[in-house]
Amino acid sequence: MRWLALFSVCIGASWATAQQPSILQRAEQEVSRVVARALPAVVTVESRMAGRTVRSSGFIIDAAGFVVCSADGVRAQSQVVVYLTDGEQLQAQVAGADNITGIALLRLEGASGLTTLRWGDSERTPLGATAILIGNRSGLEGSVTVGTLGGKERVGVRRDNGRVVLLLQFNGTVGAGEPGAPLLDSQGRVIGVMAGELASIEGVSVAPVSVVGFAIPAEIAQRVVNDLRTKGRAEHAWLGIDYQGLPTGVVVRRITPNSPAQQAGLALGDIIVQFGDKPIRTVAELTRELYFAMPNQRVAITVLREGQRITLPVTLGKQSL
Repeated sequence: MRWLALFSVCIGASWATAQQPSILQRAEQEVSRVVARALPAVVTVESRMAGRTVRSSGFIIDAAGFVVCSADGVRAQSQVVVYLTDGEQLQAQVAGADNITGIALLRLEGASGLTTLRWGDSERTPLGATAILIGNRSGLEGSVTVGTLGGKERVGVRRDNGRVVLLLQFNGTVGAGEPGAPLLDSQGRVIGVMAGELASIEGVSVAPVSVVGFAIPAEIAQRVVNDLRTKGRAEHAWLGIDYQGLPTGVVVRRITPNSPAQQAGLALGDIIVQFGDKPIRTVAELTRELYFAMPNQRVAITVLREGQRITLPVTLGKQSL
């Protein structure tokens, strides 16, 4: 009888264990919940450019009807059409577009009861964390891709104007129509806005459809959106140099005439090794500091010039595009 009782307890424990969802099943369930909550806030943006219909992605950020999207999808437009996931079609005014980061802001007309997404923190999201992309892939609205956050502080060059942008790397397939889509963390918060067309990432050409995608970090995107909402344009700090990475720092390759860099005394061949109190070792580090700096901010830039270390005070300028 004791043996039978022990056998029954073991069978019962095994059965209970078998009924518990596995780690993978729990992860799938959590992703499904995030998608279900976020999907109604993701929209398709439609405009007419050069006689053809262009569709891209976007997402609603507040009940007033503001939509974050790709500047590539609304270029030179004052009004576009937005489709909600339930098929409802709304007109939207273009509140502003930033052609440096490639982010635009729309305001929906006559919208109510909207589902919204909130901003997350890409800085605190660890590498390898689950990342979820929801967008309009090649006309397929509400397409979901699950991948990982594969990298931070990637440096890209925009295809249309050659502007340098700071990016997150999304290890997951990305296709046409997904610029402007939200990149979400495992809690459904926006950690990035999928970038428009890029010419290169750190010198490597980018294919239109790729197994790796790139997004503007939430911290930069949110500041751009706030500027577009309050001023109608985004304002970025401006130094006025072209630069290239070296093993010892970042070398100045070109200086724009009458720029803050020229006025401060930077010279061709200077190697930038410090920006304020932050050491500079790579192009990504300098790009990051410039994106997180503010127009008119005064900062000390330390350079190596002919073997000597020189610190130059610089008042950063302001640029909008």
